Amino acid sequence: MPDTDSTQPHAREAPADEAAAIPAEKRRRSMRYSVADGCFYASMVGFGETYFIPLLIAVGATTFQIGAFASAPQLFLAFAQFLGIALVERLRVRKRIIVGAVVVQTAILFWMFMTVAQGTSSPWLLVLFGIGYFSVNGVVLPAWNSLIGDLTTERNRGAYLGFRNGLSQLVLFASMAAAGLILEWFDNTGAARMGFAVILGLAVASRVGSTLALAGHFEAPYNPPQGAYFSFWSFLRRSGRSNFAHFVYFVSLMTFAVQMAAPFFTVYMLRDLGFSYMQFMIAQGVFIGSQFLAMHRWGAFADRFGNRAAMRICTAISPWIPLLWFLSTDYIYILAIQVLAGLAWAGWFLASNNFIFDAVTPPKRARCAAYFNFFNGIGFFLGAMFGAWLSARAPATLSTGALTVTFLSPLQFIFLVSSAMRFVVVFFFLPTVREVRPVGEPRFRDMFLVFRGVRPFGGVSFHPFTGVGRSESGALRERVRGFTTRNNHRDPGAPQGAGRDPD
Repeated sequence: MPDTDSTQPHAREAPADEAAAIPAEKRRRSMRYSVADGCFYASMVGFGETYFIPLLIAVGATTFQIGAFASAPQLFLAFAQFLGIALVERLRVRKRIIVGAVVVQTAILFWMFMTVAQGTSSPWLLVLFGIGYFSVNGVVLPAWNSLIGDLTTERNRGAYLGFRNGLSQLVLFASMAAAGLILEWFDNTGAARMGFAVILGLAVASRVGSTLALAGHFEAPYNPPQGAYFSFWSFLRRSGRSNFAHFVYFVSLMTFAVQMAAPFFTVYMLRDLGFSYMQFMIAQGVFIGSQFLAMHRWGAFADRFGNRAAMRICTAISPWIPLLWFLSTDYIYILAIQVLAGLAWAGWFLASNNFIFDAVTPPKRARCAAYFNFFNGIGFFLGAMFGAWLSARAPATLSTGALTVTFLSPLQFIFLVSSAMRFVVVFFFLPTVREVRPVGEPRFRDMFLVFRGVRPFGGVSFHPFTGVGRSESGALRERVRGFTTRNNHRDPGAPQGAGRDPD
């Protein structure tokens, strides 16, 4: 379990980089390579993963097969976490594990490209490719989380990852837009299959670039101290009194509720509403763009009021989003829904990931991340499979006596159930999660001002990588630099957080 001295719940952790003793030049070089890796990986996602479900629709997949593609790979990814952490702890290396696994993933993606180019792909074959492709991610995640935690320092981690993620989001947006244009052109010429082959070829090339960038990383020493190990059964046994375990269960159940519907929004847009690839690309681009614009505002809010407060706001919004899809099928209206969804999920992703860094000490970070991703993967699998099962049994109408609802598509019934499940999870499980850091309590006004800086047309002052204006960017850097100092010199009367879990 996450470990601290129970007599000092707010004791500051020893920086991971001090333990690793990485030479400064090798650290800087690895961080540059990591930015390149992030950009190439984002390009692969934009050209590849974003269009996996549209590819399934193009080859005639049923709703159940699409659910199987969305769910089965996540189950294998969840169990692959244990292989990943076992390799790290046995071999005591991380870069070599990451590079070796990514080479395997590149080969799987290339094989997938060849079957599409030759016209031999089928829905179930694509499901098998998805299982192999995403399982590799499960092997990589524990090693990558541990390595990037050592290569960055507590002083620069926030600013560096903000820059890296911001640049990656731009590349993701550009590659996704390019892929949409390619598909639209080929589809208009009656050769949609070749369009998918072209974008998958570009995804393969992007993964090759990512592999080369990863190979340039420094192999930081990995020497976890004694006591860093704790078994999966220890995690389960102590989960009743563990704040981190409550967080894991809450996020996993939320993932279950969300993934009942999430894989099928693409199907709903392309098949039921008849969107073109261009319209689909724009809708996805609006979602990613709104995330990009809101991310730094959520970061500042979470720094001041804590990650739990950010999750509380986001989970007050996200249960309503599936219900909004009932009100209209107008394209502009759906783009507006995508904007709202992007703003909410940006805060959720940021806060839920940062909560792990706050709640877990560095020696246990890889193992805790593996357990978190395992439960999250199980939630993903069960949610998508339940959604696929439900789609075959969804009623055409729903009557409550005074009100009768006729569904345009069976998928709308899934959206309704997903919304209800989100409300239930938030109501019962969010109160079990406590904030780890000592933070202030946000006022009602602060919750609305979190979006105050989202100005998509902010002029030349808008920073192209982080979405922060120049004056705001300087202030944000100062907040990041001063984070450690503030934590070590708190006012004795400051509000106290729950702290990390005692062992």
